Amino acid sequence: YTIEIAVAGFSKDKIEIESKENTLTVKSIDIETSEVEKKPEYLHKGIAERNFIRTFKLAEFVEVKDAKLTDGILRVQLFRNVPEALKPQKIDIK
Repeated sequence: YTIEIAVAGFSKDKIEIESKENTLTVKSIDIETSEVEKKPEYLHKGIAERNFIRTFKLAEFVEVKDAKLTDGILRVQLFRNVPEALKPQKIDIK
């Protein structure tokens, strides 16, 4: 499974991903006020840097495998890892 989120304007050090108790949370790290003060005043800014938080409920046995940020798209790869004991088993007839 893959989750894709458009995060244009954010670098990977400004995004935090956390997986806890079957919940995946993707959020931006707060922009410091000192950084905001250094930026010029814009007439028009096409990409707004707004803080965000997105949560996803994960099914049982789903784990986060990988996360990549490419061209403003964050891709989080998920993997369903069902234990062998819970998988259906085929019974041979004798």
